[in-house]
Amino acid sequence: MYQPMNVELATKLGMSAAIAAQCLYDGIEEAFEAEVEDVKGTTWIRMGHRTLSLLVPYLTPHMTKSALRRLVEAGILRTFDLNENPFDHTYWYAFTAYGESLMQVTGEDVN
Repeated sequence: MYQPMNVELATKLGMSAAIAAQCLYDGIEEAFEAEVEDVKGTTWIRMGHRTLSLLVPYLTPHMTKSALRRLVEAGILRTFDLNENPFDHTYWYAFTAYGESLMQVTGEDVN
């Protein structure tokens, strides 16, 4: 299974963070009917770490949770709570301008 990823991001934050970011960026969530909302021009994707680990079966839920946390701490993703149910703690993610610029560089040139 070939998994495209941003090599620069993998070098900075690790393979699991790069794979998680690429999955969100490529819109893999649409194939699995993830919720997507557009709020004031920003596209937000509802994605739990367990759901992400189902999409990428070689990453455990702990690895995906840690990867998403690292992406937020690095300023690549930001989180927001768009959930109607106050007991639902699933985050919504959007790429920051910095994250968008990093994701423009892909690993396509790797031979």
